[in-house]
Amino acid sequence: MPHNAGKVHCRTFIIALILGFSLAMGACASNKAGLKSPELPARHWLDEAPGVPVENKRKLDAALPNLYDPSKSFDFEECVFLTIQQSPLLVNSAVDIEIKRVALTDAVWKYLPEPRMTFTVTNNMTRYNMDEQDTPGDYGRTKVRVGFEAVFPNPVATYFEHKVQQIMLNLAISTHRKAVGEAIYNIAQAYLRLQARRDILAAQKEMLPLSREMISYWQQVESVDGRQGVALNLARQSQREQELTVEKTGMQEVMERTRLKMLAGVDAQQRFNVDTSDANDILAGFDGKALKWEDRWQATEDDLLLRAQVKLADYNILVAWAQYIPNLTLKINNEPPAGQYQTPHGEEDTFIHFVFDFPLLDWGRRYRGVQTARMQKAQAFHDMARKRGDYSNQWLEAEQSVDLARTEMQLQKTRFETAEMQYKEARIAFNEGTTELPEVVNRRESMVAAHIAFIQAELEYKLAQLKWMYVANVLQERFLGLPAKEFM
Repeated sequence: MPHNAGKVHCRTFIIALILGFSLAMGACASNKAGLKSPELPARHWLDEAPGVPVENKRKLDAALPNLYDPSKSFDFEECVFLTIQQSPLLVNSAVDIEIKRVALTDAVWKYLPEPRMTFTVTNNMTRYNMDEQDTPGDYGRTKVRVGFEAVFPNPVATYFEHKVQQIMLNLAISTHRKAVGEAIYNIAQAYLRLQARRDILAAQKEMLPLSREMISYWQQVESVDGRQGVALNLARQSQREQELTVEKTGMQEVMERTRLKMLAGVDAQQRFNVDTSDANDILAGFDGKALKWEDRWQATEDDLLLRAQVKLADYNILVAWAQYIPNLTLKINNEPPAGQYQTPHGEEDTFIHFVFDFPLLDWGRRYRGVQTARMQKAQAFHDMARKRGDYSNQWLEAEQSVDLARTEMQLQKTRFETAEMQYKEARIAFNEGTTELPEVVNRRESMVAAHIAFIQAELEYKLAQLKWMYVANVLQERFLGLPAKEFM
């Protein structure tokens, strides 16, 4: 009896210890639940920028240190790396990579069984055998049993689920690279527009001295001829209109710079000097006519993503087939099987149980899972064929847009050259005294208008080329390199 009493006291102590530990863990969980969620760092959304080649890491890290230097002026390349570092447009895809990394780690740990500890508290609801001769001394008393069990995961399903998570992580990185490529494209568009806006502003400012010259001219003429001042008022009104036009273009330039700040993740109120002198270098060396869309399709992230989707569907089929494998559970407890019961006054034994669990009839659930996975693979395969056809159409559309924009630019250039010749002719006639200054100014206004139309047409041509360059993945390749050949 003293021996049994010691066992009871030991079990009571263990139960009290476990209950106290459970309460402590609950209190910790409650305290953690009240903490503020961690925020992403302001400098970079990730510990490392995925998908950026090693040779560009130095440029990537150098994009931020002198961001707040008032004398700093960002060129196109620096602005691109600044965008990769901190643009809010890339947050979702970057964080999704971290989520997939955690999922991959979780898939690796699924190779191991999950040990569990069980506590069983047992007591008699009825005591029909209390008066029997061989009744144990602890009959009718509360018993506490401690047991252990470990459910072994399906090894085949776990292996292919691990492969699936590896592909999902690579898909997330490729998707992030695609988002970065789109951000680079948007930055390039903003740079070309900003440069064109500055050229238009410079052309419009050329008219301001002529407006003042026209006012002086009509002042002299009206003082001599004694006119009513109608021409002078019109000249002043024209000057005011040109000043407002210059102011409007200046505001449009500021808006383009603000849009560039938003793309790069810079505060809109912060000074952000941009050097657009290298804007024309963005398109340097690109010749879409020398490329074939079949070759460039294989160099795009979309082709890699779609091929990975087909491979992912293959793994999903194998995961579905693996559901036919029975489950294995290992249990260690004091519950004896039939024929191995404890004797009335004996010591309790500990038993080990291997339990194989598989259904005799699942009503076709596993088979339907396999069929669903097969149909999803068929969808992925046909989606790849459809996207390839869409890419061919995008390539043709981009090529035709470049041809149309080139023709329009040549037309506007011809009109500008004609207007320039007419202005020079009027200027020569004015110097020879055969024409009046108003005619010269009118010709100059026509020339400036033709020049602005040419700048806008040239911008559209450059934007069409840039889109073709983006579709061909040449623009993204400059900063990100080529995508992976295959996902393992």
